[in-house]
Amino acid sequence: MEHMRYSDAAPFEFGDFVVRELSPDAFSIGSVAEIIVPIGADRTPRVSEKTHRMYVVVTGDIEFRVAGQTFRATAGDTVHIASGEEYGFHNGGYEEGRLLLIRVPGPTLPDGY
Repeated sequence: MEHMRYSDAAPFEFGDFVVRELSPDAFSIGSVAEIIVPIGADRTPRVSEKTHRMYVVVTGDIEFRVAGQTFRATAGDTVHIASGEEYGFHNGGYEEGRLLLIRVPGPTLPDGY
């Protein structure tokens, strides 16, 4: 069993974003992270190396580009990205966005985390 308090998840900067890893002790099976997406922030396109990558939009209006398709996702929407799919996103809205990212398997943390 693992229980992590939100206040114990130290935020770190990742490009234009602020990230909190909410499940660091479970990385061998997967992870959950919060991503703060400022207005105008852009996740440049890249290819997913995870088996599964799911974004849940908590707040904001985020434009996703996945496998050649562009669409807007708003609060409550979920976006699933499979391994090998190219993806990126942009916050072109009028408020800060907040995403939950679920990855299987989990990531490698930055040095010193």
